Amino acid sequence: MHRYKPYLIYYRSLMSFALPFSLLSGIVSLAFSANKLIGFINAFSVSILTGSFLLALFFYEQRYQNQYYFYHNLGISKVGLIVGSCLLNITIVVLLFILKLYLYA
Repeated sequence: MHRYKPYLIYYRSLMSFALPFSLLSGIVSLAFSANKLIGFINAFSVSILTGSFLLALFFYEQRYQNQYYFYHNLGISKVGLIVGSCLLNITIVVLLFILKLYLYA
């Protein structure tokens, strides 16, 4: 667990930027979809994988650019942090789509 803790710390700080934008896109989709919950899950999932993730990376780079030295001293590269966060986002989205399939059936 100690090996993955820096990745989780980075992911949590990155999602503090991405989550509000993803929730906003999910709430906006409620007005345009026939099935509210499935529309929310679709918009939230697409947003967390694309736009809000890239926006969060940009905001993190602007605000906490010196934090990458901390991760570098632990032996973790910037690319490794981004790939790890992306893989965790993909895992969450797959779980949300499984939930959507369960709700739709």
